[in-house]
Amino acid sequence: MSVYAVPTAAALTSGPLKFSYPITPLISLDTVVSGEARNIANVSIVYGSMTLWSGTMTQLAPTITIPFDIVAGDITIEKGGTFNMIPPTATQEGSVTASLTIKSPTSEVPFTARIAHWPLDSGA
Repeated sequence: MSVYAVPTAAALTSGPLKFSYPITPLISLDTVVSGEARNIANVSIVYGSMTLWSGTMTQLAPTITIPFDIVAGDITIEKGGTFNMIPPTATQEGSVTASLTIKSPTSEVPFTARIAHWPLDSGA
């Protein structure tokens, strides 16, 4: 006798959640949240329409670190910046926070922001 896994109704009706957080007119931090428990987040640094870097966070590995300097025009996002995901629960929404250092020809600015947030049940 075979047993088949049957996805829940929420899994069938809900797709990935997509967020875009602009840090300049041409540079954005894009996040896609997936998984039945909304506990997988992929973050991409996008310059115009080109993805310069991406990484994935899970409930078991909720932090990712940028492994090299990312140059987008005259802006540099420094190596060592991090993204941290807090998975959602029944009482707390999930979120992704970026902690970066952004350099331009004239300044160096620490950047910390919650770039995405979502409830556990976001399939409705």
